[in-house]
Amino acid sequence: MECKKGAAAMLAWRNRFLAEAGLQEDDYDQALRCAEELERSGVISAGEWIELVKQANSALLRAR
Repeated sequence: MECKKGAAAMLAWRNRFLAEAGLQEDDYDQALRCAEELERSGVISAGEWIELVKQANSALLRAR
């Protein structure tokens, strides 16, 4: 059950922050805070948090 909850949370995070072509700095900061909260609350694992951070980094670079 927890696996499904984490997968759904990651999908929702991606839909919220990666739907655009790239992230601006304010959105990037918000994406990182949201990912950190998901990890801290136990919804996603540390490895999943790392994956979200990598995706946010890539989206920030695409916006530049």
